[in-house]
Parts: sequence; structure tokens; C-alpha cells
Amino acid sequence: MNVTTSTAIPTVGIVTWSIGKPIDSAYIEFGRDPTAFEYKAPVDLTQPMYRTLLLGMKPAKTYSVRITASGGGQTYTSKIYTVMTGYLPNGLPTFTVTDHDAASLYAAGGFTVNCTGLTLSAGGIPGIPAGGPGGQAPGGTGGASQSYAFIFDKDGEVVWAYELTNTAVAGCSRARMSLDGNYLWAANFNNASTMGAAMRVGMDGLGDPKTINIQARNHDLAFLPNGHLLYWEQQNGGGYTDGKEGPDTIREMDPDSMAVTDIYDEMTDFADQINSSQGSHTNQINYIPELKAISFSMRHTSTIALISYPDVKLLAVFGGPITTFSNMAWTIQHGHDVHADHLWVFNNQATNGSSAVLGFDFDIASKTATPTLTYNSGVTSGAFGDVKEQPNGNLYLTYSTAGVFHEITQTGTLLREVKTSASCGYSEHRATLYGAPPPYATP
Repeated sequence: MNVTTSTAIPTVGIVTWSIGKPIDSAYIEFGRDPTAFEYKAPVDLTQPMYRTLLLGMKPAKTYSVRITASGGGQTYTSKIYTVMTGYLPNGLPTFTVTDHDAASLYAAGGFTVNCTGLTLSAGGIPGIPAGGPGGQAPGGTGGASQSYAFIFDKDGEVVWAYELTNTAVAGCSRARMSLDGNYLWAANFNNASTMGAAMRVGMDGLGDPKTINIQARNHDLAFLPNGHLLYWEQQNGGGYTDGKEGPDTIREMDPDSMAVTDIYDEMTDFADQINSSQGSHTNQINYIPELKAISFSMRHTSTIALISYPDVKLLAVFGGPITTFSNMAWTIQHGHDVHADHLWVFNNQATNGSSAVLGFDFDIASKTATPTLTYNSGVTSGAFGDVKEQPNGNLYLTYSTAGVFHEITQTGTLLREVKTSASCGYSEHRATLYGAPPPYATP
């Protein structure tokens, strides 16, 4: 057994080992206390020397490591080895955690994947007045002077970081791990510009990252069950036509071959409202496993749409001029989370100049909806902002431009607040850094 740390990200452990017995499964436990390991890494037996990464370790700490392998009805356990993690770079955001009910948190606080790189300037998005609440992300790529993709743990400590400064995705608005947990993807804001890009880096940070230039892609990306990228592009190639952004096309891409398939043209069902406004300005997209559907948010008309996948039929419209539900409305949204019978919305421009999270129960067949939550903490995110339901039912909120994260119950009880001085993108909150995150993960 050999245990080292990555030369690129010194909080990532690299374990290689061998055994002179036939085995059919293995895992590696690791933690700061050799009598109570904190984490468990699954071992992929197809990897050379069973190479396994240890993810989630804090900087400058000693960790104990033990392998357990099974095969032929026998279980084999290694002796305990140790590894010392290194320091992450300067310039990373720091986080302050305030708990109100730590015992009720999802996965004891879990891990949050996000990125820095957005800069703030009022009036950068058409239709938003200069000096609007919370500041706005600018047009173009929106890159700050220093940018990182990062992961912070339940204690608010950064445990993984990769510098994006001077890369194509320096104006980062989305960072998330691939469904197999092997890569970190980062994508830039690129509002109404032709410089869209996404970048894939291994979780050990080694080797050259893969950069994919996607000219008119902006804001967000997600993953389909087959591991393909799910995103959209402006139909005008990125920019403005007669002062309007126009419609977008939803697309998927095989990240290995980079083959692109068009999924949905927003003009199919939303031509009137897009043409009569300043355009679509799609700003978040999600895949919903329980519905086998895609949801996407169109900012300028305060609309969230739900389409089936892969047969691509419009299932429902939440908010906006042609909403399926007469009592469902808000002013400007970004993040959202659609389920079979309920919906969560990050309403950027709520009452009193702050942002709110709204909840609704709905029935598509009867076209009825009932409000269930209005959570207004007084914090504002003038752009971006997100809400995602966790497997235990809690809601994880990201006030992106304010650098604030809340975990709350579905009735609006605040369980935890995390603050940082940096503006952040959309969050991926997860119990473990192995395997698929919510909404793919199960309780």
C-alpha cells in the first residue's frame, strides 16, 4: 500500500495497493482519528493498482487510512497507514458557520461545491436598472481577477480547490462534480457574449484539464443520466439582436466526443412571450430523475418550463404569461427545484428589496397550485441564487451575490447559515464526495 497526496491539490490523497488474494470488492476508510474513521471511499477494482482518491480531507492535517477488501467469502483488512495533507493556495474564500440546529442538518452539514469569479456591477443585465438590489453580474464573461472552483465541508473549511484564473472559465458561475465523481466541471457566466466555455479537471487536479468552447452557452450546466452535459445556447450566437437577447436552444453534449444534439427550441412554445419581452435569458437548467424531465428558468418573463426527456413534450409552465397555474407568480427567478407534486423557486426580486424562496404544491392534471412557503430572510441575491431540496427534505439555499448559504426546513426554520465575503455561483450540496449528488442520490 502506498499513500501520497496530489502535487496539484495537496488535500487529495492518492492510494495504490495490491493483494495476493482474489477479491470482488473493497473500500478505504480514512479520518483524523484511527479509532473513528470519518469517511469511506469506494474502490474501483478496474483501476491500475486499485488507485483510489481520498476526498474531503482538511489542509495540514494527519489522516489515518485503512483498506478493507473482500473476496471468496473472506475479508482482509490492512494495517493503518497515515498521510499528511498540505496547504491550499492563498486567495480562497473563507467561511463562517452559524448553527441553529446542527442535529437536523442534511448529512451533518455535508459538502458544498461552488466557485468564485463573478464580478458585480449594477445594470449589467438588460431590464435591470443600475443600482438595483444586491448588484448584478455584468455582461460578457464576468471574470474576476482571481477565480477558484472549491468545495467546503460541514465546518466551513475548504477541502478542495482548483484555480481558474486566466482560464476560459475564470468568470465561473457553476461548478459541479460529474455523475461518476471522477471530475470537477466548471463553467463561466458568459452573459450575452460569444465566449462560453466549460472545463473538466480530474478530482486529483493532475494532468491537463479539458476545455470545451461552447460559444453562446451561459450561466449553467447540468448532467443527464448518460453523463452528457445539459445546457443551452443563445440562438443569435451570443449577444443582442435589436437590443434583445432572443430565444435559446436546449442542447446536450457527449463530453468525450463533443457531439451535440439539439433537444428543444424555446420558440416552440414560448415565441409570443419571448418576442414581446427582451428575450428569454435562460439562467438555470436541471434534470429531474423522478419525472424524466428537464426544467429551465427564463428570467425576463419570470417563467420556469418543464419538458419531458427524451421525447421532449411541454409538461407544465410555472409562472409567467402562460402559466399552467393561475395562482403561481413571482418577479424574476433563477434557481428552482421541480418535483412530481411540488416546486421551490428562488425569487430574486421579492418584497422589500430582498430575495425570497417560494414553495408550491401543484397538480398538473387539475392545473391547481397551493403556496406552501415564503421564506424571506432579508438577504438579497440580485442575480443567480438557488434552492435545492435535499434527500432528507431540507432546503439548501444559495444567495450567490451576497455570499450567503442557508439550510432550512420546508416550513422555513433556519438550521444553518454560512457566510463568505466572495460572490459565488450556483451550489451543489452533497452528503459525500463519492458517487452521484442529489437529485440522483437517495437518502
